[in-house]
Amino acid sequence: MLSEVYIISTLRSAPGKGHQLREVLRETTARIDIVEKGCLAFMLTETKASCGHDVIEFKVIERWASSEDLAHHQQRDWLKQMYRIFEEKSLLAEPEHIEKLTFLAGFASR
Repeated sequence: MLSEVYIISTLRSAPGKGHQLREVLRETTARIDIVEKGCLAFMLTETKASCGHDVIEFKVIERWASSEDLAHHQQRDWLKQMYRIFEEKSLLAEPEHIEKLTFLAGFASR
């Protein structure tokens, strides 16, 4: 039996680049909603980063049906292009931090 995969990715914008980063992430979120049938949940969130007044911290909370679905997603050309845009436009203050989580208990909705 395949088990679900839970991910939280943290992306901190470079100073003054939060709005650009938000748009790239929104475009990616829309594409994932349409294309990635193995993605059971994908939530893009944001908050002001504590390190600076002009920095936005985005957290992406993901739930995948299997590790195979996540691996397939990570090989998509358009996802690789997103990371190239991050680099070319210097959108990130630091490398993305990705945490793979182990689900212990709880619920996502009622």
